[in-house]
Amino acid sequence: MSIPQPAGGPTADDYAPQHELLDRCISGDGRGDSLASLRQYFREDGPGEALYSGRRFERLASGGDAPDVRDVITPADVLALSFLSITDRLPAVTINVTETYADQITKLLAQLPTELAMHEASWDYYAEGSPAAELWTLLCHCGGKHRWVTANKLLARKRPHLLPVYDNEVAKLLDQPISFWACLWTWFHANPSRQEALTRLRAEAGGIEDISLLRCLDVVLWMRGAAFGATSHSHDRRHHERPAPQAE
Repeated sequence: MSIPQPAGGPTADDYAPQHELLDRCISGDGRGDSLASLRQYFREDGPGEALYSGRRFERLASGGDAPDVRDVITPADVLALSFLSITDRLPAVTINVTETYADQITKLLAQLPTELAMHEASWDYYAEGSPAAELWTLLCHCGGKHRWVTANKLLARKRPHLLPVYDNEVAKLLDQPISFWACLWTWFHANPSRQEALTRLRAEAGGIEDISLLRCLDVVLWMRGAAFGATSHSHDRRHHERPAPQAE
């Protein structure tokens, strides 16, 4: 899977069905389920087998966007991938991101602000030829030939407010949008109240104010997909789950 760019820039009309689903999840009749999903996913109490390892994806080692590591991909960032059930060829991924392509990765990350959020960013940050797009292409080749899921999750680890987690499960739920970045960007920018509604949902969930809005949205979508059987063929992100091969 690639990140095809909409001709002439993205418009909300290109993603009307996906936006309708997002609205239902965040402010419509699915909001209650989304709130319950966030609370379940990020809970820290209870038996280990009931906890999701992904709850610590952004928080591990003070986060991938911490000032001292913001422009390098570290072994901790690679380890965080396993919290989202990516385990295949992680030694090769580690060598590629910390040695083989380290200088190129740092150069591109340095051009991506850590505090800028998708709902505040111009489309230039996502357009073809942008540092984010070039970094995504580079990361797809780390540990394999076209690891687009790994690339998206590494980007989300390094710039959680700007770049979202994206994998097969969410892609299936959203019916394979032409561009996931454009889908979410147009959703936020078409109506500022959506960001406000997502912020309120995060606050009501409690205890996750440090988690990015994009990550909260990812969890809502992923949990919805799981509930409707979209992930019945795959792994979930629970700590106890035996890893399955990552399809990329």
